[in-house]
Amino acid sequence: MDIIHKKIIAECAKIIPGLSEQKNNSTGMNLFDAVLPCQITIEGLVGEYGKIQRTSNDSESFIIPGDVIIKRLNPDCAVVFEDESVQALPSANLFVIRPNSDILDSYYLAFILDSSKTLSRISQRSGIDTKVSAISMTQIANCEIPLPTLEQQRRIGELWQCAKKRNRLLHEMISENNNLIRSISENLYQ
Repeated sequence: MDIIHKKIIAECAKIIPGLSEQKNNSTGMNLFDAVLPCQITIEGLVGEYGKIQRTSNDSESFIIPGDVIIKRLNPDCAVVFEDESVQALPSANLFVIRPNSDILDSYYLAFILDSSKTLSRISQRSGIDTKVSAISMTQIANCEIPLPTLEQQRRIGELWQCAKKRNRLLHEMISENNNLIRSISENLYQ
């Protein structure tokens, strides 16, 4: 049996905060695709990219395939960015976690953040009478995670991907079933 070590995320990944739009109308401003918080769902990354105006020197902040994206407010899931066809920036209220691929697999990290309720455990409520929880860069950086071998991480990550795909397919089947039942019911009264 392999010994599973624990490390904090900051020891095995870089954390990149989302960017707010620059309202400055000076030269050097460009319009970029942006991943928005509303695109981060338990189904994965959904919908169209938004737009964000920034200077062109934000190259370190571009999201690359393999980056893990989480919401800053009400964090409830993690998504691995896979789109190689777009240069996108993370919008405000997102965090991008870029794993060091020599020691941490992206899909394993997303599994840990997504399925173990790690995000809800480390996020904090923003007030007494509010239902909004927030997570900070420091909380992510200091979050301790189990770190099995890279091979084991990859296997766990593959299982997580299969489980997510199965859930997505089940939701689609349920939706189609409901549409069929609704259609039959509506046809009875015509």
